[in-house]
Amino acid sequence: MELTKETEVRPDTIPDLKVDATFRKVPKHAISFALWKIDEDRLEAVARPQYGTFYDSCAYIIYAANLVGHYATHETITREQKPNVPLERYIHYWLGSQVSEQNRSNVVHKIQELDSYLGNVASIYRESQHHESARFLSYFKNGYDVLCGALLNAPQQTRLFQLYGRKWLRAIELSSVDWTHFNSDYIMVLLMEAMTFVWIGRSSAAIERRSALAWVQRQQRKDVPLCVVDDGYEQSMSAEQKELWNKVLPLQQRRVYQAHHTGSDYDSSNSSSSSSSNISNGSSKNDANKFRIYKCNQRGRLHLDQLDVGMPSKDDLSDANGVYLLDNFGQSVWLWVGAQATQADALTAMGNGRAFVKKKKYANSTLVVRVLEGREPVEFKRLFGNWLTVWQDNTRGHKPVSTKFGKLDAVLLGERPKMAADTQLVDDGRGERIVYRICGDELEELPAAKAMVFTTNASYVVNYTVQCATVVPADLASVGIKCIIYQWNGSEASAETIAKADSYAMASFESLKEPGMFVQLYEFDETPHFLQLFGGKLIIMRGQRSELLHSNNNLNWDFKTNIMLETFLLKIYGDASYNGKAVEEHPLSSISSKDCYAIKTNHVWVWCGQSSTGDAREMAKSVGALLGESSLVLEGKESKEFWQSVSMYFNQTLVINGQSCSSSTTSSSSSGAGSMCNGSNGNGNGNGNGTGNISPTLSNNCYLNTTVPIKPRPPVQLFLVWWEQRHLRCEEILGFEQQDLSADCTYILDTGTLAYVWLGEHAVRQERERYTTVATSYVQNAPFGRRAATALAVVRQHAEPNVFKGFFETWDNKLGKGFVSYEQIRQQLGTIAPSNGLKEGSALLLNNNQKDFDGHKKYPLPVLVQEMDMLPPEINPLRREVHLTHDDFVSVFKMSFYEFDELPKWKKQELKKLYKLF
Repeated sequence: MELTKETEVRPDTIPDLKVDATFRKVPKHAISFALWKIDEDRLEAVARPQYGTFYDSCAYIIYAANLVGHYATHETITREQKPNVPLERYIHYWLGSQVSEQNRSNVVHKIQELDSYLGNVASIYRESQHHESARFLSYFKNGYDVLCGALLNAPQQTRLFQLYGRKWLRAIELSSVDWTHFNSDYIMVLLMEAMTFVWIGRSSAAIERRSALAWVQRQQRKDVPLCVVDDGYEQSMSAEQKELWNKVLPLQQRRVYQAHHTGSDYDSSNSSSSSSSNISNGSSKNDANKFRIYKCNQRGRLHLDQLDVGMPSKDDLSDANGVYLLDNFGQSVWLWVGAQATQADALTAMGNGRAFVKKKKYANSTLVVRVLEGREPVEFKRLFGNWLTVWQDNTRGHKPVSTKFGKLDAVLLGERPKMAADTQLVDDGRGERIVYRICGDELEELPAAKAMVFTTNASYVVNYTVQCATVVPADLASVGIKCIIYQWNGSEASAETIAKADSYAMASFESLKEPGMFVQLYEFDETPHFLQLFGGKLIIMRGQRSELLHSNNNLNWDFKTNIMLETFLLKIYGDASYNGKAVEEHPLSSISSKDCYAIKTNHVWVWCGQSSTGDAREMAKSVGALLGESSLVLEGKESKEFWQSVSMYFNQTLVINGQSCSSSTTSSSSSGAGSMCNGSNGNGNGNGNGTGNISPTLSNNCYLNTTVPIKPRPPVQLFLVWWEQRHLRCEEILGFEQQDLSADCTYILDTGTLAYVWLGEHAVRQERERYTTVATSYVQNAPFGRRAATALAVVRQHAEPNVFKGFFETWDNKLGKGFVSYEQIRQQLGTIAPSNGLKEGSALLLNNNQKDFDGHKKYPLPVLVQEMDMLPPEINPLRREVHLTHDDFVSVFKMSFYEFDELPKWKKQELKKLYKLF
């Protein structure tokens, strides 16, 4: 593919760049945040009080530098750092919707100057109004304003603002005051000399409404009265208010549509191309991790050679002297510049990316980012499922529990939430546990036993009571919960079994009298704390063993006695109580020298590979002891009796193969069931036909690490999520803190091994009641390259466990208890704010018909009285009346909808025919 370079393309030869004097004030090795405005040919430093206010006719440059793993904001204070302290540096240039071509060109040249001055060490982002990256938005915690450049020198007049955005409120000043800007997804603010109107779109979220009222109060119009009016209830304003409103927005011209959300639909693996993303497109996951990679070659014109790769990986970026272009299906375009590439290549990369966008006819707002080898931002690394260096970016070092077999310090877990989060251990697992087994429509409580045997054709629900090893009130509050409901689904469990387990587990969770957490796991996704409950003595056997283990005659079945009737092989995973388990496997295609096995034939044999650790061997011996009297066999020292006894499972050829391929094949190490991504199977035996099948929720063949990892986990991600037209949408919050959790929202915290669903106390009922649907939709369509955590946990506000709280830099248990809802704020504004009467708890709100009426898209009366074939497709011709606004309905029928709905059916039809709405 050959591209021609146009407006925003740098020249092939780099002249001696003169750096603007304003840029020279930027310290090269310091934490800092700076913002400049380009207006025609002038570069102006923006004063700190004006950070977060932009003009749509200008271009802006942002420079942010922070410590590795930390995040800068517009409040960051410049602090010099020692030369040996590594920094992350980011340059963004933001283009307003009305920016001139001259300004576009000027900002590109200024970016080159700043980049050269800093030594070509920064990632560069090209941002467009309405399509900013998550990193750009993270700089402005309270959102930002975009003022209309065309009105800059206009006399003070009526101004109209469009407000939207859940986490980051955008306040966009519009060039004209007109109904065409109104939309039921937005909140509109009309600033008049005599009155401030806040128009609340019916589809806007509670958090948007709260943020909008806070924004209005920040406008410092203390002496100007405020009027809040609801979409469709404009007639409820007083005569004086309506007179003011009609001067600029005549109500007879009202036309409000249900909006299409301004964010892009997510159907690939980048969480930075738009602030708001749709993550439940059914076809999206098929394309995840399959973005296109091109090698850039300069041959007079830029020439792109597409790499023939099935699953893109870090290894595909193999030429340190070259430049690669990553096309994320039009969501974003990334330019990766090798460490040995020339300065000319680094400077021209952004222009080449823009030329590619134009050649492909992608939207002009497509995010284009240049990254440098060794300095890649986390958003880029997430595009690759196997970019393991992303695990090393977490600056908080792990303090894992003792690696000695079975040793845990439960007191420290209570005192230190960060340790609990890092290890994912709530306590030492010694609390009371009750285990229930579900298979088909049968549910039974299992007797307490040293060895707990699960079968892969069943689901299990464990009701666990947390045991705190402390009586210190602060530490008890830190632990946060007293109960955990675990649900474990076997890989061969039927849909009927899983559905019954879902129902029983959720009912158990809902009925908890004390603070608790719900955790749903699939086979091979077991979390450290779940395994700790069984102290390394969890045995997972194939479903065909189910009848022997759980027949009615064997309710009190003794494992040691009756197991003598069976022969099987168990692979031992893990080297400690919090990552150990034994899984039945057969057949084996290869055996690694790192593995340990327990084989039950006419005798119990414990076989340990030469490269297995002492702790792993202790785990294997403890499992062997559960089966009966066992003999330890070390690789290379097997007796003839051993080979004869285990011939149906084991042979020397397998062991030799295991040794020769162990270096190149991903297999389970002594640290447990390893993370086997990018096509490796989870059985640890080299084939995908063993017992350990992939759980139904997985869409790529990899199992999560069930251990406390040696390296830090991938950086934790926080998403604000919500339902919109049966799709789950999300906004990622980079650099998150506890204050980012709002009581009227739902969030997902993806830790890499466990995805927590955080339910705000005042979140919408659909999200509070359908939390497993939220989590499942997220897991199946996670908006990034690496596989999402498939183990799911549900926590409620004010009942967060230490393993959740520890992922936040600081945590205040009292924060959020004084939450003021939108309805309360509105009441505090006084009687001057007219209401539609839909107060929480009122009969009108509780009337299902009224809620049904408000839930429909609204159209003007002339649209609804058209012939049937002219109606919009979502309108039922027999129920046209529900698409009227409240005001139009009262105007037509001379009564409210709920009064109309109480009429006899014949009377309603007669009225509808009379007004041509039938």
